[in-house]
Amino acid sequence: MNDTIDVQKHEEEVKDGEAGLDARLSAQAQEYLNVQRSQTWKEALRANPKALIWCFYSLFTCIMWGYDGLASSIVLAIEQFRRDYGTKFNGEFVIPVIWQLGLGGASLFGLLFGGIGAGIVSKKWGRQLCMLISYLMSIAGVFLQYYSPGDLPMLFGGKVLTGIPLGVFITITPTYCSEIAPFALRGSVTSAVNWSIVFGQCLAYVVMRQTQYSQGPNAYLILFAIQWVFAGLALLALPFFPESPYHLVSQGRFDKARANAKRLYDAKFNVDGYIASIQLDLDTQARTERDASYRECFRGKNNLRTLIAMSTFFVQSVCGIGWIIGYMAYFLQLGGLSIPASFDATVTLSFLMLIGNMVGWIFVEKFGRRSTALFGSLTLTTTLLLIGISACIQTKNAIWAQVAFMAIWSFVYQSTIGSVAWPIVAEVSKSSLRGHTQALATVTQGIVGAVSGVLLPFMVNPDQGNLGGKVGFIYGGILGVSCVGIFFYWPETKGRSFGEIDELFGRGVKPRDFKGARLD
Repeated sequence: MNDTIDVQKHEEEVKDGEAGLDARLSAQAQEYLNVQRSQTWKEALRANPKALIWCFYSLFTCIMWGYDGLASSIVLAIEQFRRDYGTKFNGEFVIPVIWQLGLGGASLFGLLFGGIGAGIVSKKWGRQLCMLISYLMSIAGVFLQYYSPGDLPMLFGGKVLTGIPLGVFITITPTYCSEIAPFALRGSVTSAVNWSIVFGQCLAYVVMRQTQYSQGPNAYLILFAIQWVFAGLALLALPFFPESPYHLVSQGRFDKARANAKRLYDAKFNVDGYIASIQLDLDTQARTERDASYRECFRGKNNLRTLIAMSTFFVQSVCGIGWIIGYMAYFLQLGGLSIPASFDATVTLSFLMLIGNMVGWIFVEKFGRRSTALFGSLTLTTTLLLIGISACIQTKNAIWAQVAFMAIWSFVYQSTIGSVAWPIVAEVSKSSLRGHTQALATVTQGIVGAVSGVLLPFMVNPDQGNLGGKVGFIYGGILGVSCVGIFFYWPETKGRSFGEIDELFGRGVKPRDFKGARLD
């Protein structure tokens, strides 16, 4: 009898101790969250320079993503590349459609494989190991590409190897940035993922414009070799890369999490409150699940969150991004522009995208995630249809009308859906499933990109569909239907902590009603 009483007493003491611990953690976390919410973006910028520097380092990987991803397609516009790898058709050299599909598919296969693998590896061993493996694979892939002139199978192998790191980078960078960036800058920093990609694409266009006049294979080999510089610079800083405290707490490594928090933030930063907020967030998830998995992403209310995250990259892909960015120079040449004029136009439009993406940082924080995505997608739909209409006009100046609409598209895309998709994916994901959800979104992007990559050569190539700007009708129609889904299912997550977002989904609040929802 006494033994039973002693056991019950012990259990009550344990429960009281846990309740006391939860209360203490809650108070610490609330103090931290209050400070974070009260900060302006200027205050957050001044108070968190070290965290932002490491955010920018992780964003550097997305510059590699943008550069390599575009280099795979814009080489088609380089005449020497078509001569070395292509066959003659009506007096001109073209790359056979089957090989265009193969080269595009190689990068996309690597993207899918890397995205899925990163979600698993980063959760267990962290981002640093993922980055190391990715840089080494990138170096090896570029080696195969550089020594492949005239050898399409070898070029294919190089594209597979460089594609895997792309999937890793695009999966781990947004989640890392969302976890360590201050609240006031979280949307802008995660939006900068797309800016980094665009910057990499700008570099690819600039390099292509300068090297196209080189004699022999250097006209395109230099474009490949630049990627060695990216990987080398990134490897130099990698040993000092601080793992996210969020990941460390999830692994039970609290001392290391506190040490890294001190490395990431200044002396005035509330480390205990930060760690407490992470611990409470993860503990809340642990009450309903013990092990995160891809299956868990589609269970119960997680299903809606996962589908929202996946749909953001779907919408990004059906905006016409693969066509306008990847085939821009080649498309303009087929439309009648001279090679120098087509390259000048692509460089101009790429820098316009870069500026647009920086404007997107303001839109994301000023107008919110949902409004920026919705009105941006509606504008893009209109612009794509206008490109298609101008392509139906049989005049010499029609191609310049298409260039003008492409310029509008470039700015609007980068300032809206191109920027806002990244914070939406990072914020709408369940805390314990963030890595898995990001990976699934990356896979969605890869699958849609693969379908588009298969169809585009048949639509664009002169020996196939030769549709020209009429492709705008196809993308505009799909995007127009997607706008309906955005209106009903994309939430406003601006200014919400991860815990609050979890609570809103847990209560079953309709996504379009998130903005006005109140939480105690």
